[in-house]
Order: sequence, then C-alpha cells, then structure tokens
Amino acid sequence: MKITGKTVELVPAREADREKIYLWLCRSDLTPSVMGPPLYPDHPIPGYDTFCAEYPSSFFDASGDETGRVFMITRDGEAIGTIGYDLLDKVQDRVVLDLWMRAERDCGHGHGSDALNALCTHIHETYGITRFILSPSARNRRAIAAYRKAGFEIEKALTRDDQEREFGAVEYDDNVLMVKRFPA
Repeated sequence: MKITGKTVELVPAREADREKIYLWLCRSDLTPSVMGPPLYPDHPIPGYDTFCAEYPSSFFDASGDETGRVFMITRDGEAIGTIGYDLLDKVQDRVVLDLWMRAERDCGHGHGSDALNALCTHIHETYGITRFILSPSARNRRAIAAYRKAGFEIEKALTRDDQEREFGAVEYDDNVLMVKRFPA
C-alpha cells in the first residue's frame, strides 16, 4: 500500500527501517532543533532502546494499522523522512501524528505538509477519523509553521498534566496542542 500526496508518497515502514528512522530523529543535523541540550534540556535525546519502546514492532507491520503505524516519506523513490500515527481512537474520534525529516536538506520544500495532508486523508477515508493532533514544542517554530501550512491550528498550550492525561507521556515543558479537523 502506498499513500500518494502531491509531491510525496508514503510507504509503510518495515522493521528494517527502524534504525534508520531513529538515526534521522536522534543523530541527524536536525536533532538539535528538536531535542537535547542546549535548546531542549527538558527533552534529552533517547537511546535506541528507549526509541524502540516508544515505537514497538507493531508500528512497522500491519498489526499496528488500527492503533499506530509508521511510514517512510519518499520523493522520487528516495526516503526523505518519516510520518506516523499513534493513539488512533475511533470513540474519541482522534489520532496523534508525528513527523520528522531525514536531514536539513529535506526541509523547507513542503514535503512535510504534503505528507501530513496525505496521511490525514488516508486515515479519514480508512477509519473515519476527523480530528488530527500534533503536539510540538512551542520552541519549534519551523515545525509549527509547516503544520499550519497543512491546516493545523494551535488550540492551547499543554501543561505537563495535560500531556500525561492526553498522551500518557510528557515530552516537552512547552508543548502546544495543534489540531486539524477533517474534512476542513
């Protein structure tokens, strides 16, 4: 299965992609802009074991389709980033999304926004979900701008208690709740 956007395709990630995805998040030239000191002392860079616990094997095979799944963002057949969903909840009519690019050179071209729109359309058509959530750090202005470009709006700042209640975990000290309702 491929999900097609205007400029990118989303291809289901496989277990063999997990380490590459980890390296993009935690060891790329983009890492300092999203986690770790000096800008993010409240969000240290996780080790591979911690990453694997957060993104278990079900994210990399069809067993996760109903709850959470990871996709490779490809452009002209080359993987340039990853996007995924988690906490898909038909009762609450919501799903939490996450996205990061492979490297700085892959940013600023609209591929992330295109991937978000393509995945939202797929999840809406497949599961009927109409509320899509992202929760970046307020310090990550670049991500917030890309998410806005894809139709997400900031609803509120999230306290640590809000994050724990909503997502079961606390990421940053300054997360904001961004929501897109679909169809818009």
